[in-house]
Amino acid sequence: MWIALAPFFLALQDLGPKRGAFWGFLFGFAFFLLEFSSLLSLRPFIGPMAYGVIFLLSLYGGIFLAAFGTLAGWRSSPLILASAWALIEAARGAGPLGFTFGSVPVALAGSPFVAASGLAGPWLLSLAVALTAALLAQGLRKPKILPLALLPPLLLWGIGEALPEPKAVGETRLALVQPDISQAERLDRTKLPEILARYELLLGEVPENVDLIVIPENATPAFLRIEREYLEPFLRAAEAKGVPLMVGTADIEGGKIRNTMLLLTPDGRESVVYAKMHLVPFGEYVPGRKLWERLGLASLIDQFLPYDQTPGERLEPVGIYGVVICFESSFPGPTRVLARKGAELLLVSTNDAWFGRTRILWEHYAMGSLRAAETGRVCIQVGQTGITGAWDPKGLELVRFPIEAGVYTMRVERLQGTTPFVWAGDYPALLFASGLLVFSLVKRALPWRARPHLRRSAANRD
Repeated sequence: MWIALAPFFLALQDLGPKRGAFWGFLFGFAFFLLEFSSLLSLRPFIGPMAYGVIFLLSLYGGIFLAAFGTLAGWRSSPLILASAWALIEAARGAGPLGFTFGSVPVALAGSPFVAASGLAGPWLLSLAVALTAALLAQGLRKPKILPLALLPPLLLWGIGEALPEPKAVGETRLALVQPDISQAERLDRTKLPEILARYELLLGEVPENVDLIVIPENATPAFLRIEREYLEPFLRAAEAKGVPLMVGTADIEGGKIRNTMLLLTPDGRESVVYAKMHLVPFGEYVPGRKLWERLGLASLIDQFLPYDQTPGERLEPVGIYGVVICFESSFPGPTRVLARKGAELLLVSTNDAWFGRTRILWEHYAMGSLRAAETGRVCIQVGQTGITGAWDPKGLELVRFPIEAGVYTMRVERLQGTTPFVWAGDYPALLFASGLLVFSLVKRALPWRARPHLRRSAANRD
């Protein structure tokens, strides 16, 4: 990963802003076509529109790299390239349409370098990797600077080693239920009896000496709190095992549909403990739906997604657990808030069955490495079809379970403490990158930089 960007940076040197923008866009569009080719797994569910989704995502990603290419074609010093790359990746991951798939930090997941994100978040990793690549590209013209390319990885490694260890305050034993129910099965309500029978079989395998049973996002095609007959097997399991059970389900309240996690206690109580806040655009809601309707595309949009889900309203730990749902784990913000509010371990509940056995499963799971290192917490993911596993507080993989139906138990440490990232967020990294970019641009624009004879004249006068 440390050298992957170097050919791209080398190709942009001295192209000028217009050609840099063109080639930046072309590279970005091609890259994201490959990145999101796995979304062809959606074709059985949305038909040919899967191609449109991939095209639009690639177009959107290409726009960001066109902006980067504009600057890189104009000014291509290592500091400008590195700072601009980090800022572009941060911008791509921001806002309601943001996405972090295909970013540099994810490529470092599970490596010794990822622990440095505990200092200033994922974009610090982007800055370091881009600086190494930029120095390598520049080093082909100026070989004397090639040794400098070793400094960013050494610095990241040193930062990760220097950050204080979180404080262990106890252990928790979890039973993670991975039902291995395909998306086609989960969308077919006639399969409900079979799905519930599978859950009852798996829940019968749960040992009694656990602290929590976790069943992933969208466990069944039913609204469990409304269609009570489908909730009963889960209530019975919580009572029989004497253990709280957390299960993902869609919920309707006040006419609003939310993607939630439901907590069932052994004494029969139930409560919605979390509703997903960061929804998937064009997956759980359609941005600008009214605009599409005014353009006469209502029937097409309704066929694709007939209703919008409603985001949750608050992000709070569930006891010692910081719970996020699926897409939310790809962003640093939610888990940072949960750690700051006292969560002692992180739980990611996900339904990646949409993507079959494609690469997106692995990339989404890798996001847990970053969330763990940023917060200094163990991050555990439980998925419908996988991947179920866990990352330690340095971002190294603790365990990865087989991609098959099963009940997987694990004992994990509960951790406390505040990393610099949890305390300050990614603002220091972004401010540093912004300052570095402005400084480099201003320095290159100074008159005496462009006119060496002025410096010689000034020296002669002195």
